[in-house]
Amino acid sequence: MTIPNHSPWIKQLKRVRGVSPIRESTKTDVVIVGGGIAGVTTAYFALTRTNKRVVLVEADKIAHGATGHNAGQITSYFERPLSDLVKEFGFDMAIDGLRSVESGWQLLDEMVSTAKLRVPLYRFTGYAGMTSLEQIVLQLEDNILREKGGLPIEQIIVAEDWSGCVEIPSKYDGMYEVARHKDVLSLIECSDPAYVASLSYQKGCLNSALFSEELIQYLAETYNNRFAFFEGSPVKAINLSQNSAELEILDYKIEAEKVVLCTNGFENFSIRNEGGSEIDTKFHHLIAGRVGYMSGYIEPLKHPPVAISYFPKSGGSHSDPTGDEYFYLTRRPHEHKGAISFNLICTGGPEKVLPNGALYSRDEASSDEVRILIDDFLNNTYDKYPENDVEYAFFWHGLMGYTPNGIRRVGPEPCNPVLLYNLGCNGVGILPSVFGSLRISKFLNGENVEQTIFDPKDQRCEIE
Repeated sequence: MTIPNHSPWIKQLKRVRGVSPIRESTKTDVVIVGGGIAGVTTAYFALTRTNKRVVLVEADKIAHGATGHNAGQITSYFERPLSDLVKEFGFDMAIDGLRSVESGWQLLDEMVSTAKLRVPLYRFTGYAGMTSLEQIVLQLEDNILREKGGLPIEQIIVAEDWSGCVEIPSKYDGMYEVARHKDVLSLIECSDPAYVASLSYQKGCLNSALFSEELIQYLAETYNNRFAFFEGSPVKAINLSQNSAELEILDYKIEAEKVVLCTNGFENFSIRNEGGSEIDTKFHHLIAGRVGYMSGYIEPLKHPPVAISYFPKSGGSHSDPTGDEYFYLTRRPHEHKGAISFNLICTGGPEKVLPNGALYSRDEASSDEVRILIDDFLNNTYDKYPENDVEYAFFWHGLMGYTPNGIRRVGPEPCNPVLLYNLGCNGVGILPSVFGSLRISKFLNGENVEQTIFDPKDQRCEIE
């Protein structure tokens, strides 16, 4: 049995606008490639923070790629423990990187307020369930670094009757709370006694596709004298010189001073660098693909919005979900059959690696094996799962781009600064995309931008 790719975020768009591809060659200051949340928010900050003329091009439709096929969670953690980032980048830069991502909350609020967006943006305390001493100690270590860096710490509650509680080193005394096991399970809405601790911190949820659609309409109306966007306009080639770029799109060309790639890294275009060393191969090896699978079912509106991650004994931690299998769940109000008295429960976790050179098809159906994995998780872990077999209203998948070190790429290409990047969702892409957009606008504005952990330096080379 196969299951069609049916996303709730795309359905909620109720799109009636037709596709308008590029129809003539043109010149502009900045070209943004990619019409997901990264591209649209990059356009927002380029228009509101600079006086540049901006053109955005999207191969398909606005927000119909990864942005319309994600989990919809807003989280601020990286895929690596903070202690790992400190080892690689140093304490100050690692803390600044985490603080920068968390600043995305305020930037989201700014865009919603300025553009008067109607899309619901939910913010709440989210949770993670942990099953091992190793996971708990890792979070305690990260809390020490967070506190030292002036960042809010994540609350940790451990089951007092768990046998491993006495094994937590005494140096962490006072850094976590204890509670009855049943109360810990209640926090993470879990029925599996293997979960012995909870982690809580600010999370949220957002239909980033609807957010992007509403925001780009605002930009088109407000900045129509220096902004245009084209859908159904795949880029074939990006030709870079020392001071400008030329993009080949369909049968037309766009000349620009700067090009910003806000893509997932799997586009079928070439990058030719006449102003320095070769870029194309390095760029297309910069991102590794993972296909994430998600499901959603409808229930009555009985519980508030929430986001919870579950890390089994074989899994990772909240800061390091790249270990073995883990699952995540979000709940939010949802319009169903014309009524708003329903919740949508979204669950994800199963992934598969996209082999090098393989093509991802959004139209490919999911196998029944994926559904069974999600069914088993819900049956065995989530205590609010319906007793009877659930009828999924949605089942979807999306392509995520992972950088080698799990850090988003935000900034100029070292081989030619005419090209800039805001890419690499690494599984939790909303806040990094938004922060990255503001940072890109500073480069476009000619500001002196400090070095960060997001600089694209893995492929650094000398400009010839």
